[in-house]
Amino acid sequence: MKSIFVLTSILFFLLTSVFASLSIVVSIPPLGYAVKYIGGNLVNVEVLVRAGDNPHNYSLNPRQVMMISKATAFIDLGLAQDKWIAQRVEAVSPNMKVVDSTDGMTHLLIGTDGSYNPHVWLDVRLYELLCINIYNALVKLDPRSQKKFSYNLGDLLTKLNVLDEKIREKLKPFRGKPFVAQHPAWVYFARAYGLGKEYSLMNDSGQTVSPREYQKIIEIMKRYKINSIIGDPVTPAKIAHTLSEDTGAKIVEVNPIYTMNYFDLMKTVSEKFVEVLK
Repeated sequence: MKSIFVLTSILFFLLTSVFASLSIVVSIPPLGYAVKYIGGNLVNVEVLVRAGDNPHNYSLNPRQVMMISKATAFIDLGLAQDKWIAQRVEAVSPNMKVVDSTDGMTHLLIGTDGSYNPHVWLDVRLYELLCINIYNALVKLDPRSQKKFSYNLGDLLTKLNVLDEKIREKLKPFRGKPFVAQHPAWVYFARAYGLGKEYSLMNDSGQTVSPREYQKIIEIMKRYKINSIIGDPVTPAKIAHTLSEDTGAKIVEVNPIYTMNYFDLMKTVSEKFVEVLK
């Protein structure tokens, strides 16, 4: 029985290697999901930053270095905050093709040039644009497989449209309601689904707010009767716990890249926001 299992595993590995024509490295799980969905069995995907990793102090492990050295292309968000990951990839493989999945989206990004908020995928409609850019990149890398890539993209976009409508309906009762978050990850989500202002305890670099700003957040929480804080399980949480003690608000942890499955991710995010905003 054991020998059959071993043979089956070897056969699966060989078949995967034969059919997969592209080896793609991506920075985060949402990009990995799009590549795998669109590429199907023609693509092998390696995700660098996974759930539980802190993207602010992340480093490559030996297995990832080996994968990068053999990869066809690297796909990232193409933003300043993501640039250091691309630099580490290029240090391993200088001739690696780097694909910017936010190409052409500058006018839709939040922030200013050089300091755009990177959490683009938390708006489903922007994620659809990421998927289209990824599709275009895969077609350039493997033109013969365009028909299959096109079919998979169409199927994915159809499902994403349904997901987007479900989230809108779920969050409709909370339109305009502000919220407090440990880390500024949710501005795209708030804009997309009509929520109010995000009051963050940290900036994009992970630095905490000043004492004056902290006191202002406490006043905002009292004014709008905010009784929950969106926590981040992978960045330092001391200030969130301090605010919880000072206000009596509970912490609801949400990781914006906690799973490879984008649909599961966004379902959980929207459910957590309902819990926070009600």
